Amino acid sequence: MRIADHATWDRGFPVKYLLVQEDEDGVERLWGRCAGVEGFFVDPVPLPREVLTLRGCRPDGLLSEVLAGPDVSLRGLGDVCVEVRDEEKPVQWWTLVDAVVVAHQPHSADPERYDIVLGAGVRNEESFFELPATPHFKLFAGTTVAAASAGWCSVVDGLFKARVDPVPVPMELIGCEPAEPLLAALRRPRRWERDWAYLLVLDRHGAVMASRTVGLAITGARPSVLGGTLVDISGTQAAQIAGIATA
Repeated sequence: MRIADHATWDRGFPVKYLLVQEDEDGVERLWGRCAGVEGFFVDPVPLPREVLTLRGCRPDGLLSEVLAGPDVSLRGLGDVCVEVRDEEKPVQWWTLVDAVVVAHQPHSADPERYDIVLGAGVRNEESFFELPATPHFKLFAGTTVAAASAGWCSVVDGLFKARVDPVPVPMELIGCEPAEPLLAALRRPRRWERDWAYLLVLDRHGAVMASRTVGLAITGARPSVLGGTLVDISGTQAAQIAGIATA
């Protein structure tokens, strides 16, 4: 899909957002173009703080530096990615949001390893496969593809407990011109099930400034306040999602 083909229209105001979905083959399809979005910049409800313990940990990188320094307790680590693996591949990814070292001590079975207590918000990012019988846990300092290793551990106590789903965040697409996939969803008599798409933010020249992943569940649609054949689409988006990333 070429962004330039959809970044303009014959109206008295510009296209500011494109709603795009990627299919199973990695092909992008336009879902709609919009003049505005309400609720897009609302801060999500903060995750509740939890206490987790990294057991049998071999720290690396940032985590190793923090443990080697003075006054380790209450030292911030930022976001820590926990990659859960079987013997061959990753099966799950979790983010420990704004992780803080609460305490640490040598591991009982190996004094060269540590048991590290962290305070953090916990967010499940991806779970492609079932949890293996003996999982391995790799830690990264950060959540981007360039995140550096922060070590390994044998167990993460408190990671796999049940959690309440985040509160959905209201969102409205203003002055939206739906493409066929979105029109099909609007024609359904029942509420559209949540589906993931990219909301692209365009500058005044039609170039992509930023992108955000949204899980939008449509709750209604009506003729747009901007008139013409446009519609305003109301719904909710998943509350805990990746933030805006520059293109």
